[in-house]
Amino acid sequence: MGEAQALGTGVVDLLGTPRPQLAAWLAEIGVGAVHADRIFGALHRRGLALEAIPDLGRHAATIAARCSVAAVTVVDRRDAGDGTEKLVLGLADGALVEAVLVPMPKGRTTLCVSTQVGCAMACSFCATGTLGLSRHLTAGEIVAQVALARRAAAEAGRVVNRLVFMGMGEPLHNWPGTRDALAVLLDGHGHGFAAEKVTVSTVGLVDRMDAFAAAFGGRVQLALSLHAGTDATRRRIVPTGRATSIAALRDVLARWPLPGKRALMVEYVVLPGVNDGQDEVQGVADLVRGLRACVNVIPFNPFPGAAFRSPTRDEVLDLQRRMLAAGILATVRWPRGRDAAGACGQLALAHHPDAPRARGTRV
Repeated sequence: MGEAQALGTGVVDLLGTPRPQLAAWLAEIGVGAVHADRIFGALHRRGLALEAIPDLGRHAATIAARCSVAAVTVVDRRDAGDGTEKLVLGLADGALVEAVLVPMPKGRTTLCVSTQVGCAMACSFCATGTLGLSRHLTAGEIVAQVALARRAAAEAGRVVNRLVFMGMGEPLHNWPGTRDALAVLLDGHGHGFAAEKVTVSTVGLVDRMDAFAAAFGGRVQLALSLHAGTDATRRRIVPTGRATSIAALRDVLARWPLPGKRALMVEYVVLPGVNDGQDEVQGVADLVRGLRACVNVIPFNPFPGAAFRSPTRDEVLDLQRRMLAAGILATVRWPRGRDAAGACGQLALAHHPDAPRARGTRV
């Protein structure tokens, strides 16, 4: 998974370092690789602070002097009427991000994870894109975000068993942080998330998609944010579409490893009058033809200053029907957490007094 992510000269991101790299680093600083499994498990499975790990002795001070431990706190919580809870999280430098807990049946919970403070992709239907990018989250901050959200869910008697990297930011733009955080979160000695229960979304950064496939062998779910079936429309609403054609994205999907019964996921936000025409449907059909893929049809979730309106239920179902008729396996992902600005595309710290000012995007 690469080298341990450093936060400064000789300083290692303790929570964001995968276990093999942690072992190598402990050997390098004289603590010994033999302690790696125990330290990793204490930090991630048991949630202990470094100084609370038993029997480390003098090694605790040696480690503490050479590492940084990400500090993430809950500074605000907003509940939606459907049981969804949005967490505003504060980072050590004062930056804010949002994570969303989405309740599922049988006490289970899906956590929507952020990977950046803001986002550089500037997709016109996404509130986060109006903020611009302030910085990447470190792998340790991503892991700490998950640990904190799991504790918040546990307070309500719920278990976080699924992660979707669909919060603030483009996960593959922050590839080193996302890669190392995934390695930590999937490790059975720590959080132990099942790879098939983790989804990473991307607008289509081709080189990073190939790196993602190579690193995890397709075990972690890919979600491609497509949102148009023609290059002309995609360039209009997804700025990265100006550099990467739909044909190029199809080439990546065609070589994507799909172990077992895994399938590709394609995300499609419905923008009435923009991307719901029949030529767009045909373009999506051409993209997925011959691929094991499912298209998630997502109603646009409004935010202040957006250039679009939300589709009606009938408009969403009509687009799904036409996709099905074109041979596309299409499902609808109805909004969750919309009334708390916690639905897909709404994460922009809109209700927090320290929120950065949005640029305001128009199409």
